Amino acid sequence: MKIMIDLKQPIKNIIKRKEFIYGGGGALFLLLLIFIYYFFFAAGVLKDMVFIPGGEFVMGVDIPKKEQGRREEEITIDIDETPAHKVYIDGYYIDKYEVTNAQYKKFLKATDRKSLLIDPVDKEATYNWDGDNYPEGQGDNPVVLVDFEDAKAYCEWRGKRLPTEEEWEKACRGDDGKKWSFGNEEVSGYANTRELNLKWSGPVGSFPKDLSPYNAFDMTGNVMEWTDSRYLPYPGSEMRAGFGGLEKVIRGGGWLIDIQSSRCSNRNIAPTAKRHRMLGFRCAKDIR
Repeated sequence: MKIMIDLKQPIKNIIKRKEFIYGGGGALFLLLLIFIYYFFFAAGVLKDMVFIPGGEFVMGVDIPKKEQGRREEEITIDIDETPAHKVYIDGYYIDKYEVTNAQYKKFLKATDRKSLLIDPVDKEATYNWDGDNYPEGQGDNPVVLVDFEDAKAYCEWRGKRLPTEEEWEKACRGDDGKKWSFGNEEVSGYANTRELNLKWSGPVGSFPKDLSPYNAFDMTGNVMEWTDSRYLPYPGSEMRAGFGGLEKVIRGGGWLIDIQSSRCSNRNIAPTAKRHRMLGFRCAKDIR
């Protein structure tokens, strides 16, 4: 006995579906795909990140009027921070916290990457890692002893990247040129800097006053951070020597650094192979 199958209705259904996709319903279908992408992929990547809107901000500083004419060693800022100038950057995301030991350990296990997180100056120090294991009780502390390639690889594994120094500075000081993440008044105790004499980092986010205008934590203190930028002079800089090498810019203060040298505009540098007990990182991500 033959069974007759009516193909007309299935074909009509297919046509209707195609009309929906290619017609007015296509926009709804596209929005649905974006919704699925964001909440099942992007939302995971953007977790614990803050959005920094695009636009101009004041980068760098000018020599204070009362200090103009003095020798470089007699002024309270570094010449490589000058002059203050406006910079435009597109919007982006940046990590709310510095990358922790526990997060970095997950990266090592997932990728089988071999990172030698040992202080080259003190190979027996208690803060060194033992293989893939960080010091006991330090899971929420920022990972340190990572070189530039370690930091870059972690960010790429997370679908992110290292921030530029322009992005880092804007995230720290906002668009109106604040001196520190928390404002323009020097206040000891707001951030984990040398004045507190803690002699080590604290768990990320444990200094609630060290909060930038965009709600990023620990940009004044705790540990210094890698950026993806080469060390170059600002437009109009009077400093000529020391630029143009392969060193990367380091930003932020830390538990070994005094509060004055932990300003958002302060610049430090390091060769890409540098490992230090006060050098960590956070990641950034483009909007698109």
